[in-house]
Amino acid sequence: MKITVNNLDIELELRKESANEFEVEVGGQKHRVKVLNISNDQIVFSIDHKIFTFNFSIDGDLTILTNSFGDYHCKVSTKYQSLIDSYRSTSSGEAKKEKILKSPMPGLVTKIFVKPGSQIKIGDKLLILEAMKMENEIRSDLEGIVEDVLVSEGSAVEKGASLLKISTN
Repeated sequence: MKITVNNLDIELELRKESANEFEVEVGGQKHRVKVLNISNDQIVFSIDHKIFTFNFSIDGDLTILTNSFGDYHCKVSTKYQSLIDSYRSTSSGEAKKEKILKSPMPGLVTKIFVKPGSQIKIGDKLLILEAMKMENEIRSDLEGIVEDVLVSEGSAVEKGASLLKISTN
């Protein structure tokens, strides 16, 4: 399939592995892509276990992805755009009940205190983020259930990186 990103044509092979996992081959290199969360205006995915978060908007056949590095104007073939749209519509009903906890600063995740299914309350310790040789406790600002842990101990994260998916009560 061909996609166009900022007027640059890219040929790639896309194989769906499961409902939210894909193998993407670009230039002979294979990459594992997993969609972690998608809502009406944001997508969180990993490529080879590195997490990316983009805000997005759709204008006809053009999808505009935005992150701290800039805007990416993408055109995807109709077949795959419908796949994105169907995934988006099945997830959007859940998005109102879910919150993605984002990293307040760049750093290294040194300890994770929760796992999927953990019940959390306001003030509970969720993880330790080391930044500038200081350990920062990241605590919950809401009550809910941890749906997914989007990082692992030892992960380097940027400011705004997705850390946890939490469903609220």
